[in-house]
Amino acid sequence: DRKLGNSVFFERGFHATSICGTLGSAVAAAMLMKLNADEITSAIGISASMGAGLLEANRTGGTVKRMHCGWAAHGGVVAAELAQAGLTGPPTVIEGRFGFMQAYCGDQVNLDEITDGLGSTWVLPDLFFKPYPCNHFTHTGIDAARTLKAKGVTPDQIVSIDLGVPSPVLRTIAEPRESKIKPESGYHAAFSGPFTVAAAFYRENGLGLFHEDFEDESAHDPEILALAAKVNVNASEECDAIFPFQFPAVLTAHLKDGTSMTEKVLVNRGGPKNPLTDAELALKFESNVRDSLNPDQAREVAHTIFDFATNKTSLANLASLLEQV
Repeated sequence: DRKLGNSVFFERGFHATSICGTLGSAVAAAMLMKLNADEITSAIGISASMGAGLLEANRTGGTVKRMHCGWAAHGGVVAAELAQAGLTGPPTVIEGRFGFMQAYCGDQVNLDEITDGLGSTWVLPDLFFKPYPCNHFTHTGIDAARTLKAKGVTPDQIVSIDLGVPSPVLRTIAEPRESKIKPESGYHAAFSGPFTVAAAFYRENGLGLFHEDFEDESAHDPEILALAAKVNVNASEECDAIFPFQFPAVLTAHLKDGTSMTEKVLVNRGGPKNPLTDAELALKFESNVRDSLNPDQAREVAHTIFDFATNKTSLANLASLLEQV
């Protein structure tokens, strides 16, 4: 929806990551299984009936959104397996009268735009890796706060903070203000611009902020909440001009000595223009699996994956490693 600056999926309350992701997962799984063209078509048709995901958890809570990506991956693999077993899907599942696009987007669909560059323009090189386990719209604000912290700004010096973001982002990370400056839970905190900025001044876990910073106990941390109450989130024309290709932020801290310090982050950390290093990606992986793998196992799995990506070595060793878990 160009007028609102968001996808039609988002405006209708659908989580495109889990819904569209199921189709992508089905294609990837079908190709790895070496299915033929008809079977891949069926895998797509089947997966379109399996994708699901609503965004209401963003507003009122519930941790279900955390499983959306995994559910998409699961649904795609199952769809490919069913296609391999002989189940068929409709060949017009994308563009048909009762197909995917009509069902989810209604008349707000331009199929020519969707297929523009198909087979020649590849989006995978533009993949973003999220450094922090919270809403992506909050990340540049976190980075700006961390930079000011590195420059010597401390919470006790701060009178107020202005956080400028793209207009369409406000309802996700800034509204209603009362619940954003005092989130009900750790999950709510992950969708709060004021909380994440404040947490970035106080915490330093993982790549900056990590899962423990979004536990319920952290969401009720009085120091973080006191600083969050000083954060005002507003629309920024400079950020609007960049969105949605990046999720930029302009952060200004007004200090007790009468001075102000501004930090702009116009390019997301973790994207192709500001990528995470291999060491940072490995740290993210190892931190995420610490409840399932011991440190040595995690490092070995990470090394095997990087070796495959770099040298195209066999993944047989990876399968063997995971079987031991």
